[in-house]
Amino acid sequence: MAFNNDIPDEYNPIFTLPPEEELQFAKFLMNYVADAVFWLEPDARFFYVNERACRWLGYSREELLSLTMHDVAPGLPAEVWSDQWRSLKQHGSLTFESRYRTKAGRILSVETAFTYGTYHGRELGCVFAREKTTEVELRSSLEQEKKRSQLRAQFICMLSHEVRTSLNLISFSTSLLRHYSQQWTEEKKRPHLDGIQSAVEQTEHLLDDVLLIGKAEAGKLNFEPIPLDLHQFCCDLVAQMQLMSNISQHSITFVSQGNCKVANIDKKLLQPILTNLLDNAIKYSPSSSTVDLELSCRDGNVIFQIKDAGIGIPAADRQRLFEPFHRGSNVGDVPGTGIGLAVVKKLVDLHGGQIAVVNEVGKGTTFTVTLPLLSQ
Repeated sequence: MAFNNDIPDEYNPIFTLPPEEELQFAKFLMNYVADAVFWLEPDARFFYVNERACRWLGYSREELLSLTMHDVAPGLPAEVWSDQWRSLKQHGSLTFESRYRTKAGRILSVETAFTYGTYHGRELGCVFAREKTTEVELRSSLEQEKKRSQLRAQFICMLSHEVRTSLNLISFSTSLLRHYSQQWTEEKKRPHLDGIQSAVEQTEHLLDDVLLIGKAEAGKLNFEPIPLDLHQFCCDLVAQMQLMSNISQHSITFVSQGNCKVANIDKKLLQPILTNLLDNAIKYSPSSSTVDLELSCRDGNVIFQIKDAGIGIPAADRQRLFEPFHRGSNVGDVPGTGIGLAVVKKLVDLHGGQIAVVNEVGKGTTFTVTLPLLSQ
């Protein structure tokens, strides 16, 4: 903004106002710009500051007007100010980067446009200042975008690999059954039929998890609690999981404690939480071992514990346990996608609950999910 009162009135309608009204109107306009605006005296004292400048630096207007530019701009101390002002008068305007210090002590990296002018013979400098994205922030933003891009690429590769594996198994078993169905006994057909069923269930489970995590990321997964008989729900789920685990000969036990007959909980979100945890317990435990599911209700919470005697989770992997697509370094050739626990964590969070892990490598893992019991 220029303050030069030598500009003819016909080219600058604002100066047709009386001086006091002219100044008030200019201040009024400055409160509606997006930048922080400071009007400065030649000695660096503030003559005017807009509302954005006050909010930005954390001062009241009265506080700022009692300070100088030296107080808020560490890069413009008194010893360099005279040279800066002389350069401003010579060139009419300057643009440069500087640092500002807020009342709380935070240092801001700022793009500054500095203009010289006179107002009815009074020298003033007008500063328009805007916080710039620092190099560190820019690098962080680029790194986050790179990570998101890598996750998308991992997701596409994982989904393609898992679906293709299931389809290949289905295709191979179907081809064998088509050619040898007449010669083979029911006992010889059974492993191939079981394999087809297992491949279909795995693909369905994978797609369900992908849809859930996609909805959760987009904020489109609604929490809809309904009265639910938790004891019966767990019995039905264990029976279903037991059928799926027959091929590996795992045994699933279920124990219930406390009054868990009816509780308000979201059934459609609870099922994938327990299914993923039980599926992992079966998948990473020795064949013919036992997986335990314990249910208890106390202190206004429902608590689910899933225990296995499996391979455990190495210490190096625990920090990334709930990251999408991350798998333990000790899983070997056990098939998996790395999204199951990410789904579990998001759904537990949606319930306002907590998930904890107790683990010993080579001896087993216990996942404890605690969800608040809502009043009906």
